[in-house]
Amino acid sequence: MKTDLSKKIVEDLEKVGFPAEVLISTDLDKASWMVYNGALFEDKEEGKSREIDVHAVYVDFSFIKKVPAKTKAGGENKLISHLVVEVKKTTKPWIFFDNGRMNWPQVQPENFKSEHEEFHDLLFDDLKAYGMKTHRYKDAILHKSYHVSFSNPSEQSVIYEALIKTSKALDYFKEHYGMGQYVIHLFTPIIVIDGSLWTATLNKDKKVKVKEVNSLFVVFSHLTKDNRLNMAFEEEQICEVVTLKSFKKHLTIIEKDNKEIYKAWTRFINTLK
Repeated sequence: MKTDLSKKIVEDLEKVGFPAEVLISTDLDKASWMVYNGALFEDKEEGKSREIDVHAVYVDFSFIKKVPAKTKAGGENKLISHLVVEVKKTTKPWIFFDNGRMNWPQVQPENFKSEHEEFHDLLFDDLKAYGMKTHRYKDAILHKSYHVSFSNPSEQSVIYEALIKTSKALDYFKEHYGMGQYVIHLFTPIIVIDGSLWTATLNKDKKVKVKEVNSLFVVFSHLTKDNRLNMAFEEEQICEVVTLKSFKKHLTIIEKDNKEIYKAWTRFINTLK
């Protein structure tokens, strides 16, 4: 009897993606990230607390000595990276459409937080002058539309919900972290799916062509409310969608790109008067 119950409990946990969350947290922990599971954030639109699966933080001090020495405690040169991760298990393939194969010229300014906002607006071409050689967003194809295969069109999109959730959690965490004189925060929203991920496009004959992939980038629009003005503004956010099996490898790419940003940031702040 107990064996049957334990089996049913395990099957239920597998349905909601719990094993996937544990695997992701383990990979992050082994890579020296601080991992917060079930991190709470305030959903201002719905007026309630919600939960994001993983909020991971990594503090990079490796270039701390390459900046002016006279800084206040806590304001030393460092990059604090945040991964805002929602985990989804799906038995149905997730499809994303490239919608004209659009690209993006920069890391989203909204993903940064520092005392030097002029850095946030720099394009990839501008960052070359500060030694930045590469970034995964540069020349990446951004997808716009999405669909859960074999689902009822009237069903609420789990993809949309995951995108909005990571965005709201990002905004909340960003609001509640301090800055410091030479500190820069970088927030990255990620959806990890324990399932099948596909990209779709139209070929030269205007026929749909699909391909299974390990990761992709999606850009989506959402409204953010400015309480001071009592108005809502439309923002665009880039979110990475990664399969569970490729998350560990993708994490190394993120870490490499974050180091490039940190290097550029260090050279940038050394030009400040």
